[in-house]
Amino acid sequence: MNNTPKNKTQRLEIRITPENKKKMEKYASECGLSTSEYITKRALGYTPRTVLPDAFFNFYGKLCEICNNDMTPETEARLLNLIDEIHDEILSQKKEVNELLLPQDFGP
Repeated sequence: MNNTPKNKTQRLEIRITPENKKKMEKYASECGLSTSEYITKRALGYTPRTVLPDAFFNFYGKLCEICNNDMTPETEARLLNLIDEIHDEILSQKKEVNELLLPQDFGP
């Protein structure tokens, strides 16, 4: 999908309630997208990922720091497994979507 502005020559106008407009704008903002980009992606079958708050990355970083401190091999192994699970579930680009993080009020 080519998203350069010069290739966007068509307009699509829809009528929605003010409440639905606010929801769409909120969801788009949470995904770091404009409302237009968000609606386009949803209509084309994509599920945009929400942008995780800085607090999550701070927490994740602190978990990683704990691994660098002296601890028992068993505790270290369990912590490393936890970090790997967090990474795979939320941060990994291999995973298409984490449904728990995405608003699902619109579309399929």
